[in-house]
Amino acid sequence: MPFKLIRNIIAYLLGGILRIRHFLYDIGFFKSETPKIKTIIIGNLAIGGAGKTPFTDFLIQELQPFGKTGFVSRGYGRKTKGLVPISSSSDACTIGDEPLLIHQHYPQMPGAVAEKRILGIQYLKEKFPHLDRIILDDAFQHRALKGTTYVLLSKFDQLFYKDQLWPAGGLRDLISRAQSAHAIVITSTPENIDQQSMMRIRSEIKEISSAPVFFSQTNTSPIVALFPNKNKMPDNWGGFCGIAHPKPFLHFLKKNFEIQEAIAWRDHQWLGDQEAEMLRSKLVTFGGNIEGWITTEKDAMRIAHLTQWKDIPIYYLPIKTTIHKEDIEEWKKWLKQHQ
Repeated sequence: MPFKLIRNIIAYLLGGILRIRHFLYDIGFFKSETPKIKTIIIGNLAIGGAGKTPFTDFLIQELQPFGKTGFVSRGYGRKTKGLVPISSSSDACTIGDEPLLIHQHYPQMPGAVAEKRILGIQYLKEKFPHLDRIILDDAFQHRALKGTTYVLLSKFDQLFYKDQLWPAGGLRDLISRAQSAHAIVITSTPENIDQQSMMRIRSEIKEISSAPVFFSQTNTSPIVALFPNKNKMPDNWGGFCGIAHPKPFLHFLKKNFEIQEAIAWRDHQWLGDQEAEMLRSKLVTFGGNIEGWITTEKDAMRIAHLTQWKDIPIYYLPIKTTIHKEDIEEWKKWLKQHQ
């Protein structure tokens, strides 16, 4: 049997399972709990990254004029289970790399990780009764929770409505789930996108969902030393990452730095002694041709607390999400309405 046919059959069966699951939630056979606090749920339909963490970071910043915000995440990749409050002593092992990154940017913001997000919400509401809302990242498929506002993200180069369910494509949920969104944000949009392309994408999405569509871009900042050092800035670099879509990151490095070698590990891979020794062995001081390594900020979170990495000159590349200049006015209106 041809491999493509097998993939299509599996995708068809997965679609049937998902339709039954959503139907059972829709009719109340499976229960969805509504929190007693406003919740904003961020998510995507695709497997892997769609820029959820940078967008969550951006949305928290945007909401600051509108009161107190809390943060709840599943804490994917952590080595703990159950409800874990986020605190100054948290690291990637206890809460996961993405929640740690958010905490580093907003250390005063109350947060928690929990597989059952409702437990995290209940904890924050009880512990911090002054909160006005709670943001949840990657909870679009978590139907045991009924949120107030849903924001669906989709990468510009992997638009959800042109994709198929895994393994025929890269989707983990039905395209029709976009109907649940209160806003759809196209992430990683090229800076030079033209109005015609934006109108075409909006028109195509309108056939599936009535939610307003916004375009966002990813901007980089100067690299930052993960471990403080007094060495001069390296000239010859290596790049490494463990993210869902490594190609854009590594392409950026090769375009902007003298990259001698690039390494892509699997998404959320734990980086331990073996990986540290591999990077160390390629340094000039060990006979290699690399003077320093550049990684993503998310990857940096997984190694920041590890002693065995601190002798390696590692820098990370901060990224920020911004709304496309043509959409800012409408975005501000939407935000005020749904904050």
